[in-house]
Amino acid sequence: MKRIALLLALAAAPALAQTEKVDSLRASLRTLDGRARLPALQALVLSLESGNPQQALPYAAQGLALAEHFGDRSLQAAFLSSTAYCYSITGDLELALRFADSTLALSTAIGDRDRMAKAHSTLGATYTFMGEYGQALEHHLAALRIREELHLEDASLQSMNAIGTLYHHVGRYDTAIDYYQKMLARMAQRPDTLRRVINAKLNIAFAEYKRGRWREALAESEAVIPTASRANNGTLAYAHFVAGNAATDLRRNADAERYLRLALDEYGTQKHGRVQVLNALGRLHVLTANFGRAVPELQEGASLAAQISARDELKASYELLSRAYDLKGDPVTAYGYYRQFVAARDSIYSSSESDRVAEATMRLATLKKDNEIESLKKEAQISALQLANGRYLSAVLAVVLVSFAAVIAILSWYSRKLRVGTDLLESKNAELAHMNVELNERLSEIRTLSGLLPICAWCKNVRDDQGYWQRLERYIGDRTAAQFSHGICPDCAAKLEAGHEGPG
Repeated sequence: MKRIALLLALAAAPALAQTEKVDSLRASLRTLDGRARLPALQALVLSLESGNPQQALPYAAQGLALAEHFGDRSLQAAFLSSTAYCYSITGDLELALRFADSTLALSTAIGDRDRMAKAHSTLGATYTFMGEYGQALEHHLAALRIREELHLEDASLQSMNAIGTLYHHVGRYDTAIDYYQKMLARMAQRPDTLRRVINAKLNIAFAEYKRGRWREALAESEAVIPTASRANNGTLAYAHFVAGNAATDLRRNADAERYLRLALDEYGTQKHGRVQVLNALGRLHVLTANFGRAVPELQEGASLAAQISARDELKASYELLSRAYDLKGDPVTAYGYYRQFVAARDSIYSSSESDRVAEATMRLATLKKDNEIESLKKEAQISALQLANGRYLSAVLAVVLVSFAAVIAILSWYSRKLRVGTDLLESKNAELAHMNVELNERLSEIRTLSGLLPICAWCKNVRDDQGYWQRLERYIGDRTAAQFSHGICPDCAAKLEAGHEGPG
């Protein structure tokens, strides 16, 4: 309850904003002409179709005609879909089927898979109302498959709710409740799904009622009524309907009458809802032996059910009318209605129809398994990709390591070459240094003779710095490393032979 209260608080402002949006769209529509009207008409239809389908239908008809005129097939499919949905809500089931089939054909032709799923969903809901549960389940499964493939979470929840409702209709209440509870778990803490949350809770309450747990059903539906009333999202009539049925079986007749009358008023022109409430009121009055009110209500319900081809409700009307006339003491009329009840019942759930539901149920289980297999395949693909990436990275790493090793080898070779060159250079430098030492030693042995050298013109003696005369050989020998050997030059030899003295 606290969670619903929170959701309601968050949803109250959007409800007011929705009303203002509808008024604004209507005002702007009056200023538009030609093709420019199409977007405004579509927005207006989408704003009205759930809460006020009767008001949405004329705008959808305008939009469809305009879309056909301009050849916009996508918008044609959109307006066809909205029209089918509105007729399914108002209970004009034959029209709903016709427009939904047209939507499916056109959506398939243009490849609009989202719109295809909506068409399947509308067909499924319509066939459910008509009691053709095998076909209904087939369409709901088709819608669910497409929506799961497109990852449309909200739309998938809608299909799950529809499948739960179908199981509810065929008496498999535990399965239906399981679907509703899974939906509630997935919708927790999501204020944008308030209408769906309320519907799921009311579906659970109605399933509990069908299981004979009337007190629980009444408590759950009464707990939702204030929220549905304030939310103003079209769920209040359903809440009053469930509460009225539970109160009937609890013999709280005044409460049952009050709730069911409120539901009848709130359903207004929604034919399928009105049929259900009329049958519920007729049942209440049969149980209280108020046949004067029961028979007209049940006859009105039967007439409306036949008009909209709601065979499940038509069967209920005939059964209650047979019972009412039997209790009144009119067995002939009672038997006539009983025969009509049997014919309606057999047309709804023949053995072949039972087989179709079983087959469709099996397909639903198969769909779940397929989804699990697809999930496993995706995980396998992801693992394969991760493995491939790992191999690629390993290959890249190997190439990098080989390249790194090659670079290291090259650097090592270069280092060795550099070291050899360095050693050679150091050897040459050492050799050069040794040669320099030797050269310096040789240079140090050289005595440089410079300046004016006094020498005797006759004897060739040389005067040193102290003024002493020395033989030339000694003078040079003291100052250089030169050594002297003596001989006679040719001139002196000639003179000697001529009898002259040599130099002194």
